[in-house]
Amino acid sequence: MIVTRLAAKGITLSQIAREIDRTRGLITSVSQGHYRSRRVEEAIAAHLDCCPPDIWPDRYDDEENT
Repeated sequence: MIVTRLAAKGITLSQIAREIDRTRGLITSVSQGHYRSRRVEEAIAAHLDCCPPDIWPDRYDDEENT
């Protein structure tokens, strides 16, 4: 779903990886929910014109409750 939304805006995971100097594999892992990286989450969210909790609410609910 994230990749589809990015593609609709003409953005690829590889582009995001280059922009923030991270590997495409890391970007993919974060986008699929296998790994967390605030920097990657923020970069993806910025391209989708939203904030990370809008995309991954379950990841951020835990932080709000601590």
